[in-house]
Amino acid sequence: MTEFAQDTVKPNANNLAAPRILHWLPAAFLLSVVAAGAVATLTSPGFREGQPDKTVINGEWMLAWEKNLDGQVPWRTPSVDLWGGLNYRLFSEARDGALVGADGWLFTDEEFQTAKTDTAELQRKVAYVKQVRDELTQDGAKLVVALIPAKVRVYPEELGRARVPGSHARLYADFRGQLEAAGILTPDLDAALKADKTRGNLFFRTDTHWTPLGAQVTVQAVAGVVKRLGLNLPRAEYATQQKAEVSRSGDLLRYVPVPRGTGPAPDRVRETVYTRTDGGGGGLLGDERIAVTLVGTSYSTDGKANVWHFDDALAAALGTEVLNAAQQGKGPIVPMREYLNSPDRKDNPPQVVVWEIPERFLRVGDP
Repeated sequence: MTEFAQDTVKPNANNLAAPRILHWLPAAFLLSVVAAGAVATLTSPGFREGQPDKTVINGEWMLAWEKNLDGQVPWRTPSVDLWGGLNYRLFSEARDGALVGADGWLFTDEEFQTAKTDTAELQRKVAYVKQVRDELTQDGAKLVVALIPAKVRVYPEELGRARVPGSHARLYADFRGQLEAAGILTPDLDAALKADKTRGNLFFRTDTHWTPLGAQVTVQAVAGVVKRLGLNLPRAEYATQQKAEVSRSGDLLRYVPVPRGTGPAPDRVRETVYTRTDGGGGGLLGDERIAVTLVGTSYSTDGKANVWHFDDALAAALGTEVLNAAQQGKGPIVPMREYLNSPDRKDNPPQVVVWEIPERFLRVGDP
């Protein structure tokens, strides 16, 4: 069961249970760095170097001088790395943007945030999903929402001393319940993922995203719902091949700036490659229609950093080609808004649209 508290708590030196030395160590470290930095800065070539052709009045000279000094001071990077290592090792803390869990697990702090506007934002999200459902219905298309539970919801046992706000306890179930009550197909991916945790890690320890296994487990739940619609989807056949296991550094490691070998160990991943084998493909350029469209976030995009291949796994499970309209770095709303107004929708009307929505974006306002 997930541990939820009334407020977000980040373990740090303010913890009264921590040894007394931890309370004054940050200040002592800061003073020592400032003292050493002052000496190094005064003797640095960048300190004495002028900035020709820069105006003092409008601040150009100061900005150029600071940039030049920052690049030439030799102690900056080592001191940042040293403090990052101490902060991680002694306090189990990362920079703002991530929380350190147990056994090298990292979590995005988006999964712990709350605001007074959360309830209103959730209702706006529900209303927009209904609006999308109604617009797709006009084209004869069905909407299936792949609501991805937060990483911390699936792995509460890896939280360590961190706590999730109590308001998040029923966030996933309540949002999914409202969509289901509106007749919008929304498989319970929280239950599906938790049921398969013994097969291996479903989320990367050092990343915000799911592993290839997590994507495949989700695909089976989503594909099961689509298949029950009884649609006549164009057939496609796929073969799979697994690559050799490699090391992968997750996107959350950038919040733990520590010397190499002293922070969380990188993840290990075995990527699955999907290849269409029946000679078809490229529906938008030929006569073949693509009946399934996938819209979503970086959990669904097909890029160099994507080793989970959610779109390909979905196509293989359904036995039909999938048009990928997901976008990275824009959340779930903007890609859907742009897809609805895109030539792809007009030129290739779908029978089914799978909309991947991560739980951690539910309380975030639209761009």
